[in-house]
Amino acid sequence: MNRSRYFDYIQEKLTALGVGIGVRGQLNILSYHVHSENFYRDFFNTLFGWKLENVNVTKKQNIEAIDLFDLIRSTK
Repeated sequence: MNRSRYFDYIQEKLTALGVGIGVRGQLNILSYHVHSENFYRDFFNTLFGWKLENVNVTKKQNIEAIDLFDLIRSTK
């Protein structure tokens, strides 16, 4: 029974984050965007066992359409 409750809770929070990012992005308030890059990096790394890196921190800032990158997977 807890699985459904956990799923609903996580889904609600991820949806709220997505909506907040969209609304604040339209107002050009980009702090959620910056924080969400690291959140999703850690989330996907934990969920899928990936080794994503935030390109804005490790390589070059503000590469168009690229924020997270997995160097290991890209070389295969």
